[in-house]
Amino acid sequence: MPHVEPEAPSISQNEQRELKRVFDFMCDFAPKHRLRKELQPRADRKAKIMSFKKNPEAVKIVDEAGHELSEDILDAELLILDKEMNELQHQIDQIDAKPDTEKKVHPRDLQQALAFLGKHTDKVSNKLS
Repeated sequence: MPHVEPEAPSISQNEQRELKRVFDFMCDFAPKHRLRKELQPRADRKAKIMSFKKNPEAVKIVDEAGHELSEDILDAELLILDKEMNELQHQIDQIDAKPDTEKKVHPRDLQQALAFLGKHTDKVSNKLS
Protein backbone atom coordinates (compact mmCIF):
# COMPACT_ATOMS: atom_id res chain seq x y z
CA MET A 1 0.00 0.00 0.00
CA PRO A 2 1.59 3.32 -1.07
CA HIS A 3 2.21 6.01 1.51
CA VAL A 4 -0.17 8.93 1.02
CA GLU A 5 0.70 12.30 2.55
CA PRO A 6 -2.20 13.80 4.46
CA GLU A 7 -3.69 16.82 2.79
CA ALA A 8 -2.65 20.09 4.42
CA PRO A 9 -5.55 21.65 6.27
CA SER A 10 -6.96 24.68 4.56
CA ILE A 11 -6.74 27.95 6.41
CA SER A 12 -9.28 30.71 6.41
CA GLN A 13 -8.64 34.17 5.02
CA ASN A 14 -8.63 35.51 8.58
CA GLU A 15 -5.96 32.98 9.61
CA GLN A 16 -3.95 33.88 6.52
CA ARG A 17 -4.16 37.60 7.42
CA GLU A 18 -3.03 36.87 10.98
CA LEU A 19 -0.09 34.77 9.77
CA LYS A 20 0.93 37.61 7.45
CA ARG A 21 0.66 40.10 10.32
CA VAL A 22 2.88 37.92 12.53
CA PHE A 23 5.36 37.37 9.70
CA ASP A 24 5.58 41.13 9.06
CA PHE A 25 6.06 41.73 12.79
CA MET A 26 8.87 39.16 12.96
CA CYS A 27 10.72 40.23 9.80
CA ASP A 28 13.73 42.35 10.72
CA PHE A 29 12.47 42.47 14.30
CA ALA A 30 15.94 43.18 15.75
CA PRO A 31 16.65 46.43 13.85
CA LYS A 32 13.05 47.63 14.24
CA HIS A 33 13.16 46.86 17.97
CA ARG A 34 16.41 48.83 18.35
CA LEU A 35 14.86 51.82 16.59
CA ARG A 36 11.70 51.58 18.71
CA LYS A 37 13.86 51.55 21.85
CA GLU A 38 15.47 54.79 20.62
CA LEU A 39 12.04 56.23 19.86
CA GLN A 40 10.43 55.47 23.24
CA PRO A 41 12.32 57.96 25.49
CA ARG A 42 11.64 60.70 22.95
CA ALA A 43 7.94 59.84 22.92
CA ASP A 44 7.91 59.87 26.74
CA ARG A 45 9.63 63.27 26.84
CA LYS A 46 7.22 64.66 24.25
CA ALA A 47 4.25 63.38 26.27
CA LYS A 48 5.61 65.09 29.37
CA ILE A 49 6.04 68.39 27.52
CA MET A 50 2.53 68.10 26.06
CA SER A 51 1.17 67.48 29.57
CA PHE A 52 2.92 70.66 30.69
CA LYS A 53 1.38 72.60 27.81
CA LYS A 54 -2.10 71.37 28.76
CA ASN A 55 -1.70 72.08 32.46
CA PRO A 56 1.40 74.19 33.30
CA GLU A 57 0.34 74.60 36.94
CA ALA A 58 0.29 70.85 37.56
CA VAL A 59 3.32 69.76 35.53
CA LYS A 60 6.75 71.29 35.99
CA ILE A 61 9.72 70.52 33.77
CA VAL A 62 13.17 71.33 35.06
CA ASP A 63 16.71 71.07 33.72
CA GLU A 64 19.54 69.09 35.33
CA ALA A 65 20.25 71.99 37.70
CA GLY A 66 16.63 72.06 38.86
CA HIS A 67 15.66 75.27 37.06
CA GLU A 68 12.22 75.37 35.50
CA LEU A 69 12.37 75.41 31.69
CA SER A 70 10.66 78.22 29.80
CA GLU A 71 7.95 77.61 27.24
CA ASP A 72 10.30 78.83 24.47
CA ILE A 73 12.91 76.23 25.41
CA LEU A 74 10.24 73.53 25.54
CA ASP A 75 8.89 74.58 22.14
CA ALA A 76 12.38 74.30 20.67
CA GLU A 77 12.82 70.91 22.30
CA LEU A 78 9.49 69.76 20.86
CA LEU A 79 10.68 70.67 17.35
CA ILE A 80 13.87 68.66 17.85
CA LEU A 81 11.94 65.71 19.33
CA ASP A 82 9.47 65.72 16.43
CA LYS A 83 12.31 65.74 13.90
CA GLU A 84 14.15 62.89 15.65
CA MET A 85 10.96 60.86 16.10
CA ASN A 86 9.98 61.33 12.45
CA GLU A 87 13.44 60.19 11.32
CA LEU A 88 13.33 57.07 13.51
CA GLN A 89 9.79 56.25 12.38
CA HIS A 90 10.86 56.75 8.76
CA GLN A 91 13.66 54.21 9.26
CA ILE A 92 11.16 51.71 10.72
CA ASP A 93 8.76 52.36 7.84
CA GLN A 94 11.55 51.78 5.29
CA ILE A 95 12.28 48.39 6.84
CA ASP A 96 8.58 47.51 6.77
CA ALA A 97 8.23 48.72 3.16
CA LYS A 98 10.49 46.01 1.77
CA PRO A 99 8.74 43.78 -0.74
CA ASP A 100 7.58 40.47 0.73
CA THR A 101 10.10 38.66 -1.45
CA GLU A 102 12.95 40.42 0.40
CA LYS A 103 11.57 40.00 3.92
CA LYS A 104 13.20 37.43 6.17
CA VAL A 105 13.08 36.38 9.79
CA HIS A 106 16.70 36.06 10.87
CA PRO A 107 17.76 34.04 13.92
CA ARG A 108 18.50 37.27 15.84
CA ASP A 109 14.98 38.53 15.01
CA LEU A 110 13.46 35.38 16.45
CA GLN A 111 15.63 35.53 19.56
CA GLN A 112 14.80 39.19 20.25
CA ALA A 113 11.10 38.74 19.49
CA LEU A 114 10.93 35.85 21.95
CA ALA A 115 12.76 37.94 24.56
CA PHE A 116 10.34 40.81 23.90
CA LEU A 117 7.52 38.37 24.64
CA GLY A 118 9.26 37.27 27.86
CA LYS A 119 10.61 33.97 26.53
CA HIS A 120 14.37 34.23 26.91
CA THR A 121 16.37 31.69 24.95
CA ASP A 122 19.93 30.55 24.64
CA LYS A 123 21.85 31.66 21.59
CA VAL A 124 19.91 30.81 18.43
CA SER A 125 21.76 28.61 15.97
CA ASN A 126 22.69 30.15 12.64
CA LYS A 127 21.44 26.95 11.02
CA LEU A 128 17.96 28.50 11.10
CA SER A 129 18.81 31.11 8.45
